[in-house]
Amino acid sequence: MRKSANHEQICWDILPAVSRSFALCIQQLPKGLDERMMAAYLILRLIDTIEDSAAPLETKRTAFAQFIELLAAPEPVKRQKAGALRDYLLANIDYSYEKVLLENLQSLLEVFHGFAAEEKAAILACAREMAEGMLKFQGKAIESLKVQEEYCYYVAGIVGYLNSRLFHLTGQIPEKPDEQFMALAKNFGIALQKVNILRDVSNDIPHNRNFWPLDLVASQGLSYETLCLPENRQKAMKVLDAIVEDALPYLEDALKYTKRLPRRAIRVRVFCLIPLFMAVESYAKCVNNEDVFTGAKTVKISKADVARIVRNSFLLAPSNWALQRWFDGGIRGVRQKLAR
Repeated sequence: MRKSANHEQICWDILPAVSRSFALCIQQLPKGLDERMMAAYLILRLIDTIEDSAAPLETKRTAFAQFIELLAAPEPVKRQKAGALRDYLLANIDYSYEKVLLENLQSLLEVFHGFAAEEKAAILACAREMAEGMLKFQGKAIESLKVQEEYCYYVAGIVGYLNSRLFHLTGQIPEKPDEQFMALAKNFGIALQKVNILRDVSNDIPHNRNFWPLDLVASQGLSYETLCLPENRQKAMKVLDAIVEDALPYLEDALKYTKRLPRRAIRVRVFCLIPLFMAVESYAKCVNNEDVFTGAKTVKISKADVARIVRNSFLLAPSNWALQRWFDGGIRGVRQKLAR
């Protein structure tokens, strides 16, 4: 089934509106794979928008079920049914810049249903498991780093699986990914989610989104209510350090994953390298940084840093030795700040 070029362009226009960083990464991919990754990201972003909403659990359950049903349909559904879900989402869940995504649900479904059956099946499987996992964690406390890892798996680890499957289905990885490769893919996704959890804490807590491990917070005599108070800054920094230390092995696995990608697949490697090194530098910026707790200024790397990472990614992508050296330098900087 041919897709309308208009539907495809609408989705491309939506992508940077909901995430400039992922738009930057996806646009580096080879033609064909870029479109599949774009649609997959928007589908998962819609699921994430439902999860982040303050809507009642049953509203979220209904929204998840109806969206998965539309994805699982053998062909694009009639506009009336897609329009009904669009109107339900706009009326019942919280959103900000995701509004344009919700309003154009029909275009997203049209693009998705234009893909090959195996591609649609891979995206659908990821979307369904993510929705089920997010429902599982509604009201469930993040009691420990182990529980946090499970949550991060549902939110981002399975996206690592999906990326790998799409790489293979579009011919970027000739051989079907093996179990070890997929384990590294999972940890890649978890590494990226953990940095989001780390730097967003001051904005998450007021909205009752508590993703820092409760046992680590309590180990310093703190609670979610007291974690960001100025008088508790030194104790809070110790919790932050422990979370950063925990994330480093996941980043190492992310590099191992990228180094196992074919060296000729330059653009696929770049797609992975940009978020990996943005994460490494974001962790470095979080350590010893009170802005993590004040919310006065978002902790993020600069546009100049992003431009440098993109440039280095293209220059160094073919060389595993050069990538390892670049990575080691970044991690060394994180560890030096932790030691101080």
